[in-house]
Amino acid sequence: MRIGEIAVVGPNASAKREFIRNVSDEIVVQTDDLIFGRLRINNQLVVHLYGVNYSVENNSPLWDLVSQKLLGYVVLFNWSQQDSYIEVQKMVDSLSSIKQLPIVIAANVPGGAEILPPEFLEIKMNLQAHCEFTFCDVSNVDSVKKILVTLVDAVIEKIA
Repeated sequence: MRIGEIAVVGPNASAKREFIRNVSDEIVVQTDDLIFGRLRINNQLVVHLYGVNYSVENNSPLWDLVSQKLLGYVVLFNWSQQDSYIEVQKMVDSLSSIKQLPIVIAANVPGGAEILPPEFLEIKMNLQAHCEFTFCDVSNVDSVKKILVTLVDAVIEKIA
């Protein structure tokens, strides 16, 4: 059995929990600092999803333990909370400095709203080559799966 590990980080704890709950076959652990879900892809592959608190200024021993075998990161934030953009950019920069792992930055748009306010479209993120930006709805299972597929595709592209 092979295990792939993915960290789901971001400023909104409830979005991380919902993202992992909606795609996992089983939630193994849930505390204030961690949600750990397991997703069985087939008889040979299981994906472990770690929703952990990550801080640019202060990493916990839990983060050090989880980050050792990661395939990549999902950085999740709520699109409607403009103040989270700066925090997300710092988070992406910090994660990029640790390891050059694929990063999918996913802006949660509840209900999958297709019309976005113009002020949100003016936000600029400096994405590095190993980062992808997309939108999702953490309450929609298919949307969450799309984010995971995007990350796995980026992992495969990196090793190809």
